Amino acid sequence: MIIECPHCRRQFEVDDQISGQQISCPNCQKEFVAVNSRLFPCPDCCSLISKRAAVCPKCGAPLSTGVKNANSEETNWNDLSAERKIETYHPSPMNYLWSIILGIILLPAVVGLIILLFILIEIKCTSYELTSHRIIIRRGWISKVQNEIWIKDMRAVNLVQSIWQRIIGVGDIAIGTAASAGTEINIVGIANPADVVDQINSLRHS
Repeated sequence: MIIECPHCRRQFEVDDQISGQQISCPNCQKEFVAVNSRLFPCPDCCSLISKRAAVCPKCGAPLSTGVKNANSEETNWNDLSAERKIETYHPSPMNYLWSIILGIILLPAVVGLIILLFILIEIKCTSYELTSHRIIIRRGWISKVQNEIWIKDMRAVNLVQSIWQRIIGVGDIAIGTAASAGTEINIVGIANPADVVDQINSLRHS
């Protein structure tokens, strides 16, 4: 590989195996760490990978430095004027199946009506909006809470389904970012969660 001395800017050829090791420049005799100019550290796992890679082979993180198809359009994440709404999801009523059954049983009493009303409010007042740039989560009826995560910052999008959730066709989606060790946000109890995960991943790699 060809490396360049950071002190005298002299370029010379060395063996690929010494990449990352400290060597002396044959021209100025000063020491420096040999770095392969064709490699760079992954921003997520810090492994040295090719600058031409579109995805880190170690952790699977998408890389904006990778070579793109000449016909593909790269998303400009900083241009919110180009942001478009793709879909808005709400928790599925099936996620509250047992509570709905209980509410129907207790419907002759006022308690059943209250249970069903709370479920309806919970569904309508919880939304997961997917855009070309972000996922925006809104919760609350009287007091509102809004969280958002940028598509470009996502490191992992994981589908979480219990046996019961698989039977009734709902699931949760846990999303993490490079800035956090665990889960950043959770999308809870939506229908067809695998399709939503595929849609999010297609945006991540666009």
